[in-house]
Amino acid sequence: MKSATGHRVVAIDTAEEIGEIRHFVVSADVTRIERLHVDGRKKKAVFAEWSDLESFGDDRVMVVSSGAPTESSDERDIEAARGHIELIGSRILDTAGFERGTVRDATFESETGEIVALVSSDEEEIPAGSVRSLGSYAVVVDG
Repeated sequence: MKSATGHRVVAIDTAEEIGEIRHFVVSADVTRIERLHVDGRKKKAVFAEWSDLESFGDDRVMVVSSGAPTESSDERDIEAARGHIELIGSRILDTAGFERGTVRDATFESETGEIVALVSSDEEEIPAGSVRSLGSYAVVVDG
């Protein structure tokens, strides 16, 4: 996930670059990526729904149309765009209250956006099934 930040976003219908990935909006239960915050097109934050992605490649993302990224009034989207809810770099706490480092990276299925695992700053791989929630303070995992 970390290496995908900055990928160019290209619209299939116009063959134009419409921006780049700035943030990933991850579901509160950290099971999947819901939307991409696309930077570079408008002054206000715009988001591409995962369902609007045609493909997610090694260096760019193809969206179905130039109109696919749209503004959002969803609080979680806005907080993600501001960098307040960010999976990468989040503190990892287990359910017993112990800190287990920070999220260095996350792996995901490029076709579905499903989160597979988190990788901690200690190189520990934490399966997605062990993750409970993500908020502005931390990501909570099973202890």
